[in-house]
Order: sequence, then structure tokens, then C-alpha cells
Amino acid sequence: MRAHEFLTERWTKQTVKNYFDIKKQPEITAQDIKVSHPMSGCVVLKYKTIPDLTRSFFRLAEYYESGRTGRNKQVSLPDFLDQWVDRQGNVDYLKFWDGFNITDRAFRDWAKSARPFSKAEQVMVDVVKQATKGMSKFCIIGVGSTDKDTEKHEMFHAKYYLDDNFRAAADKLLKDNATDSAVKTIEKILRTKLDYKNHVEEEVAAYLYAGSQLKLVFGINPRDLIKKFQQLE
Repeated sequence: MRAHEFLTERWTKQTVKNYFDIKKQPEITAQDIKVSHPMSGCVVLKYKTIPDLTRSFFRLAEYYESGRTGRNKQVSLPDFLDQWVDRQGNVDYLKFWDGFNITDRAFRDWAKSARPFSKAEQVMVDVVKQATKGMSKFCIIGVGSTDKDTEKHEMFHAKYYLDDNFRAAADKLLKDNATDSAVKTIEKILRTKLDYKNHVEEEVAAYLYAGSQLKLVFGINPRDLIKKFQQLE
């Protein structure tokens, strides 16, 4: 690429502003995170950007979701990059995943053996500890976009963990519709293309509860099934 093409592609009024803003404040601070408590035991951390969110959560999320066990459960940055960098050098994980959900037990277990924390992780840990002070059971939701459907998807996980009645009703719906072709399609794609190993059934229910991205990600639009899961509200 010639120099003028590079500049034309990369330097716009917005990218210049973003670049200088980042230079002014190169690190994430607690002021970059908006904390809320939409229901008892649920703590939502809303970040300004997806990269800030993923920098803070990727090791914690991999610890919780990846299925690693024993001494290998903690993921190092080299291991993470080896798994997620594609052959063109892209790491879509750091700009694509805009929502995370973490239980209290997973957070505490991870924090015990994850040190040293990165700067972004340390900010997140401090914010979570302050926001959950006095709580024995809680669910952390991290979001990095303004997409309401992302928040709804992650809130399903919080309700599923924190509300026994909600979880029982969701499990019954999953059981009653286990042979539905839409359920089987979502589960297959989660396992084979999106690398899900744990909590797969719960994830199926969360997608149906949010009702979005099903056509885009899974190629289906099961309106009647979506309606059933949204009635869990």
C-alpha cells in the first residue's frame, strides 16, 4: 500500500480524535466503567468500548468458559493469542465479543490464581470487589456496547444463576423443546463453530430469550420458540 493510500484509509477526523484521546489517557480507569445493579445480586459493568471490555475480561471469560482443568485452567496471553490469532494476524475476539457473564465462584477462583493482573484486569477486579461488597452470591455482567439485545442476552444468564424459579422454568422449556430443529441447530453451531464447551444448553436458551442474531448467526428464525422463551420474563 502506498503512503497516501494508507493515510486516506486510516486517518479520518474521527480516527485522529480517537488517537489523541487515547494518548491523553492510555490506560483504563474506573471512571471508564459505569456500574449498575438491575436486580438483586446482579452487577453490570458497562464499558465505553468493546476493546476495553475484552482486555479486562478475556482471561476471566476463558477461565470460566473454556473447559480447561487443573493447572492449565488459567490462560496466559501467549496461549490466548495462539488460540485466537488467525493466520492473517487478526484477533476478532478483542473487538467482537461485546458481552460477558461471570458467576461469583468463577470470579473468586480466577482471582486467586490469575496474578499478576494486567492493568485493565486490576481496574475491573477493584470495581467488582467494591460493587459486590457484602454479597455472597452475585453475577457479573460486562458489556462494551449500547446494544440492548446484548444486555438482554447477558441478563438471561444473571437471572438463570440468581433466580431459582426462573432457572427451573427455563430448564423446563429447554427440556420440552429439546428435539426442536432450531434448538439442535443453535447447539451444533455453538459447539462446532463458536467453540463453546460449557453451559451450552444455557447459552441456547439465552439466544432464544434475547431473540436477536438468530438469523445472522444460526440461519434460523424460530418465532414461536422465541416467544415462548421471552414469556419467561
